[in-house]
Order: sequence, then structure tokens, then C-alpha cells
Amino acid sequence: MTAPTDSLTPLDASFLYMESDHTPMHMSFIGIFEGGPLHDARGCLRLDEVRAEVESRLHLVPKLRKVVRFPALGEAAPVWVDEPDFDITDHIHQAALPAPGTEAQLLELCAQLVSCRLDRTRPLWDIWLIDGLEGGRVALLEMLHHSMADGLAGVELATVLLDLEPRAPAPHESDGWQPTPPPGRVAVATGGAARLAGFARTVAADGWHAVWHPSSAGHVLARYTSAFRSLLPLSPVTPDCSLNTPVGFDREVVVVRQPMDELRRAERRFGVTLNDLLLTAIAGGVHDLLSARGEVMEGRRLHVLVPVGADHHGDHRLGNDVSAMVVRLPIGAAPAADRLQEVARAERDSKDHAQPLATHLFLSSLDALPPAALSAASHLVHHQPFVNLVVTNVPGPDVPLYVLGARMLEAVPIVPLAGNLSVGVAALSYDGQLAIGILADPVACPDAEVLARGMERCFAELVTAVPHPDRGPHQAARA
Repeated sequence: MTAPTDSLTPLDASFLYMESDHTPMHMSFIGIFEGGPLHDARGCLRLDEVRAEVESRLHLVPKLRKVVRFPALGEAAPVWVDEPDFDITDHIHQAALPAPGTEAQLLELCAQLVSCRLDRTRPLWDIWLIDGLEGGRVALLEMLHHSMADGLAGVELATVLLDLEPRAPAPHESDGWQPTPPPGRVAVATGGAARLAGFARTVAADGWHAVWHPSSAGHVLARYTSAFRSLLPLSPVTPDCSLNTPVGFDREVVVVRQPMDELRRAERRFGVTLNDLLLTAIAGGVHDLLSARGEVMEGRRLHVLVPVGADHHGDHRLGNDVSAMVVRLPIGAAPAADRLQEVARAERDSKDHAQPLATHLFLSSLDALPPAALSAASHLVHHQPFVNLVVTNVPGPDVPLYVLGARMLEAVPIVPLAGNLSVGVAALSYDGQLAIGILADPVACPDAEVLARGMERCFAELVTAVPHPDRGPHQAARA
């Protein structure tokens, strides 16, 4: 019996269409683990046991054993089908750092690995266990294609593959998985037609609702109108900025860290959100970066795309269910506290104008596009004039995670670069720390360290303005 069609949504498919050799579209994260439990008595990595542990859980996330198949004539959306020759050894690998195994060496290796596209003939994910990190620790680099999941779904995946408490692994038994034969061409075409028909039914239902409930429909229409009106000025006036330049094949990873307890105190002190603090630090870092390049900063605001993810409710199906908003970040010279209030107002303005609602509606409307048109439109992302920078912030678990009893000490996220965005910023809170991964093209943006140090400076200004519970206000001011 053949499987029913499992078509990619237009948003999922767009990440495949826009991918090229110099713009791989997988998300990544670097986990740093205690090394002891991950080594055997001879000091070798327990690679086979990690593979067995992950494989024993794949039935919880079926998409991890599926590959993408594109219809031969492009007449329908690509579909997920079971990989008939799935082999866990194709996806979990090992590497080792040369002595002394510094963080700089680790980040250089991770940058090399994430700069390569995932193999589309296999399920679109890979894990690398990297030994030799100083202090006896082990790093884990996970790469998951954006067509499979958004950031929140990726975090949920980690909570499935990792443990919430240290434990000895149980004996593993086969889950009896057998690949299902792929759907035929007629079934694929029928599935694509069904998706388009579903979109048409939704539009028709909304139309009937408007007829029978004009007051409610008028309110909804007003919200959409306000949202789209707030987006209209973005198109022709995105500031000219050296961050927007074609990217090449190489990547560099830089990390910024901040204790969550300090950020929580700053949230309460200033009456803002964690995202406000993050965007403020990024605005300060961009100011330092572009100022060092000799660009005029005063009075300028950059357009930053901030994805807004939906709750996946722990269903482990993966996928992309996101909207977004564009926040205009002030990058002129300003004290960090003043910049924070400007950023908070800008973010509230984007939310008040229901920009996430507008982008969600726009992404939903992609269902009406034929696959060929969607593919062509996706390539335009590499020349987009709408945003200068993408910043994503994903809440992670506030409790430690483990693999084979080894505790994950920290986790650093990495967001892929599109064709004319030379820098991407991703933040993840985990177990008391906010880790910010900066991915940059080292040729187009050779000074990403300036951005990182500027962010650290801005964070320091904000947290030292908040009295610490163990110090008086005068001590805090002098810190």
C-alpha cells in the first residue's frame, strides 16, 4: 500500500527553493557537554551508543526518516517520503579537535561544517560529536534543514532526543519501522490540488462569515488593513547598509553569552521584555560595527526581521508555523537605557499594528501559488530590499538536558544566511544562560567580533544600571 501524500507546505518548500551552494538553509546549534559520561573506559567516544539512543527515539519524530522528493515536471509541491535505506550512521558522525581544543578551534570547525549543504538524497539532518574540547568536554553540532522545522520545533526536537535527567540508557529494541512506499504521481498531483482547494474553501468561508457577521468582519478587516499599512513604507526605504551584500561560501561563528538572572532583573527594572533587551544590545553592537566602518549612524534605523513562532504543543511533527514582524532599530549614538526605551516602543508599535498577523496571512496565501511560481519567488529573497538583518530569539528549557548521562552545559543557536544578509543573529535561553550565536560571512563581514563586543558592552550598561540583590544601588552604579 502506498502512503498518502505528505506535501511540504509552501513555506517549508521555499527554504529548499531558495537554497544554493553558498546559502545552505539549515539551522544549527552547538551543545557543549560534560565529557566523562560520553567516553568509554578507553577514553573513546561512545559513538555507537549515541547512535542507538537517538535511533530508538526516531519513531517519536517520523520526519527524521523522510526525504524530499520533487515531482519530475514540477506540477505539484514536493513531498516527504520514507527513506527506504535509512541508516543512522549516515547522520551521526564524529570529529576531533587538535590540541589544545580551544573554543576558537571549535567554532572554526563548526563554521566549516555549517557552510556545507545537507545531502538531499538523505533525510535533512546531521549530528556531529566533536571530541578533544579543552576541559575534557564534548561538543555536539546539530544541523536541521529549515524545510523540516522552525526554531521552536527545533527546540522541541532537542527535548525529544535528549533526556531531562541523567540516567543509564535502557537496552534498545527495534521499533519495527518499515519504510512505506512513496505515493504515485497521480496521488502527488491530487494532494497538491487538495491543498489549493483547502485554501479556496478557507477564503470562501471567510467571505460567508463577512456576509453574516459584518461587524466582526469589519473589525478583522481593520486589523489587517492597519497591519499591511505598517508594512508598506518598508519596501522602498530600507536603509542602505553594508550589512546587505551578497554572501559567499565561507562562514564564521561568534558567540555572546549573558546570565539570565541579570536579564530578568533588567526586565523588571525597565518594564521591558527579554526580546527588547536582546534587540537593544544588537542595535548597540550594529552601531559600533557600522561606525567602525565609517558609516553615518545618527538618525538612522535599520529594519530587522523578527520571526514569531507558534507553539507546536509538543506534537513532535516538526514543520514551520511562523509569522514575523519588522522592528525599526535605532542605531545612532545613545545611552543603553535610552536606546532600550526606543527599541521597546518600536517593538510595541510593530505588535500594535498586528504585523505578525499580516505576515501570517501573507504566508498562508502562498498556498495559492503554483510550485513553479513559488520557486521563482523564493529566489528573489537573495536580492530582497526589505530588511537589513534577521534576529531570532527562541526560548529553550530552563532545566538541564542530558545525553547518556552527560549534562549539556550550554547551547548556542545558529541561523542560516540568505543571499544578501551577511550577518544572522540567533538567541536561545537554556538553563540560566542566554547564548547568542552570530553567523557571518567572513569576507562580506570580516569584523563580526566588533558586533559581538558592542553587544556585550550594551548588555553590561543595562545590567549594571540594575541594583544587584547582594549590592546596594551605589555599588551597582560603580560596577
